[in-house]
Amino acid sequence: MQILFLTILICSSFLFPSSSFASHIELKPCVEIAHCVREEWEVNNIEKPFEEIKTFIENTPRTEIVEIDGDYLHAEATSKWMKYVDDLEVSFLTESNILSIRSESRVGDSDLGVNQKRVDLLKSKMF
Repeated sequence: MQILFLTILICSSFLFPSSSFASHIELKPCVEIAHCVREEWEVNNIEKPFEEIKTFIENTPRTEIVEIDGDYLHAEATSKWMKYVDDLEVSFLTESNILSIRSESRVGDSDLGVNQKRVDLLKSKMF
């Protein structure tokens, strides 16, 4: 009976990984380039890149972090006038020192460059 329980416990850990595996989350590619930006940055020269970008996002107006799971962060950025919501995702791959950023509008055919500006602003604060 104990062996069966142990086997089930071990198998379930592979089916339902803990948040410690969250650093292996790879962000989806952009489907519609007109309103999505995805970039990867090497952050070898930054001591705590995920913490720095998390702090910056927490202090960005009209941006709310809705999920943090290990080295993955999902935030929602709301536009000032029209109240459109954009999704901002950050994933830090610790083994390769790569910070993946993805910013995408939820609606519309174009974002008038807002997502690229958001990513560029994050990059300017990091480097």
